[in-house]
Amino acid sequence: MDSYREYLPTKAFRIAEMRLATLLRAENDRLDALAQSLGRECAIGPDNLARELPNIIKFTDEYHDLYMKYLDAVLPQQPRPIQCRPACGNCCHHYPMSVEPFELVFLYANLRKRDDLLNILEACQLRSSMFEDFYEKRKAEDQATLPMNADPAKVTELDEFDDRAEDLALHDYFSAWKPCPFSNPVGDCMAYKIRPVSCRMYFSETDPQFCTPEHLQKPENDSYIVYLPDSIEDAVYRVSEHYALLDLPESYFGGLLAVNKYEGVMSNTDGGEVVG
Repeated sequence: MDSYREYLPTKAFRIAEMRLATLLRAENDRLDALAQSLGRECAIGPDNLARELPNIIKFTDEYHDLYMKYLDAVLPQQPRPIQCRPACGNCCHHYPMSVEPFELVFLYANLRKRDDLLNILEACQLRSSMFEDFYEKRKAEDQATLPMNADPAKVTELDEFDDRAEDLALHDYFSAWKPCPFSNPVGDCMAYKIRPVSCRMYFSETDPQFCTPEHLQKPENDSYIVYLPDSIEDAVYRVSEHYALLDLPESYFGGLLAVNKYEGVMSNTDGGEVVG
């Protein structure tokens, strides 16, 4: 799967980029001012999560809407038509990472009143544990290659080992072919309207039959990820930094489990209207 493709700066591209930049700048300014009023670096914490929930829901909904408009601007530049279609669901066997903290809060706020919330959390726990087992195994294999007298805490390559272990664990997880908790038996997404950007960015120009573990890195699989421009990614990062006090992991399933610990806080407000 290609991780990056450049897109021509068409008028539609520039408009989509500008709209995202404007939204993110306004939200970052708002959070900066909020943090300053609270006398700290991060705006969002357990103490004001309930109060800020309507703002988080509104912002994230707008962010997702503008990301979809960005896709509308860049996908026509692909050399071949997108082959993704309803009830495919093959990419929904990956372990989604890089989910922003405001997306996790938004997701949980939409899910928390569902009758099947407990089942969702149990499924998330199962998948998080599976990934962690793969990751710890891969990390142990990497560390076993260190010289006998090396101190792992002082090895400069340790971060590279961890990154490699994570990449291999992500491949291991995909190979295990465990569907997302929100995939129904026929492959449709039951949380499609509220899915994070990490789930919106996967596309393929080849038939979905090739979006499987055995074809993952073969020529017949021409799938790729549509990333945002670097300037927009930086702006998203600045917004996400304001959620550091919540201490949420970036993984989809682990992140939802982490937000669940604030259920008592979030139950003190209706959080505004959810998008569901």
